[in-house]
Amino acid sequence: MKQNILKRWLVVLLVALVGGPAALAQQSKIAVASFTRMETDITARVTAPKKDQNGEICALIRIVTNVKDLMFEPDALGITARENKTGEIWVYVPRGARRISILHDELGILRNYFYPEIIEKGTVYEMVLNTGDAQDKPVVENNMQFFVLRPEPANANVYIDDELVPIENGLFSATMPKGEHTYRVEAPMYVSDAGVVTLADEQVIKSVTLKPRFGYMEIFSLPEQDADVYIDSVLVGKTPYRSDRMAIKEYKVRIEKQTYFPIDTVLNVTAGETVRPTFHMESTIKPKVPMNTLIMLQAGYNPNGTSYGAMLGFGRKNGFYVGFRSDFGSASGELECNEAGVISGSEQTAPPFYKEGTTNSSRMSITGGYFRKLGRSFYLYAGAGYGTRSLTYELAAPVTIGGKEYAEGTQVKDTDKSATGAAAELGGIVTFGKFCVSLGYHTVNFKYHEVTGGIGLIF
Repeated sequence: MKQNILKRWLVVLLVALVGGPAALAQQSKIAVASFTRMETDITARVTAPKKDQNGEICALIRIVTNVKDLMFEPDALGITARENKTGEIWVYVPRGARRISILHDELGILRNYFYPEIIEKGTVYEMVLNTGDAQDKPVVENNMQFFVLRPEPANANVYIDDELVPIENGLFSATMPKGEHTYRVEAPMYVSDAGVVTLADEQVIKSVTLKPRFGYMEIFSLPEQDADVYIDSVLVGKTPYRSDRMAIKEYKVRIEKQTYFPIDTVLNVTAGETVRPTFHMESTIKPKVPMNTLIMLQAGYNPNGTSYGAMLGFGRKNGFYVGFRSDFGSASGELECNEAGVISGSEQTAPPFYKEGTTNSSRMSITGGYFRKLGRSFYLYAGAGYGTRSLTYELAAPVTIGGKEYAEGTQVKDTDKSATGAAAELGGIVTFGKFCVSLGYHTVNFKYHEVTGGIGLIF
């Protein structure tokens, strides 16, 4: 017994917490002691009939009470008329009325009392109230029970036994006949929920949370915000963008901003979720590539000699350079000869006129040209300029040519192995971060040839 009493108090406390004023209506002093159909009462049909706005005879509810200043709130069908009688209040209602609320400033509120019978036209019903007054002595019947339904969202439509019922403070509360009742909760963009609730000896408090049929979008853009957002070709705002509720489906999304390439994509909105893409936009203005400086030390190889030089260049994807190379030697011949050893103006060929193993050479060229970046770490260069290469021998003994005597040691230039004139070069450069290496080809007058290589920096 104590457990039942404790349980009832806990239920009352829970109703007070979750239902607020609507749930506390159950604790008012107003209660329905009985509700009876008066089969032999002809007041509504013959003695004092009244018609509703559709011209149909109303039903009469004779409310037995000594309290005359009660107020009534009907359902959507309304109340056609009210008359205060001795010991009664007569309330005329249209056929099909389902419920009524009874209010009093001091006695409280009986919220949404559902008639236990179907209200028929021209029929009289007796409702006996118990208001706690000493003069009210009827025995309260136990065929009614209190029911509270809390929908989420709070503005959802609630149907009880297929009738749309009012929601106050986010709750539906009513005193209803015991037994099974159907409920249905609906709201736009939510999945409807329906079921059956059974009212018995304990009051029922039920929460119904609808599952959403919508989601949201939050769209961001980088490196800048304030980009236009189009959803299904409609301009909806700018980034950062937060949508209202959106139906569950795929949407075509377009992001646009001046001086950036537009972005088109498809986003899928799912139930109860927020899709949060961040779009990285690419500028239509090409970024200015910084000027690079190339410094390279080079060496050239030919079976008859080696040269050394340097290259200095400036550019971005395209650039220019100047180069210099030399063997830092000195060779100047007063006489000339060919590769066979014949001195110009002389027929002496043997024994050799020159000292075996003694040669002098000079090598120099100045070039300028163009280089281009062909890949992430590869450059191609080509250039032209002026170059010389001289190879001389020394006379082993004095000779007389054209009546002129040339002393021992006089230098004789080998015209077949010497070149003067246009210089040209072609090669490639590979970078490793700021370091680079080169490999190329260099020629003077297409008569003297070198393979070149180098190492340097590009920054």
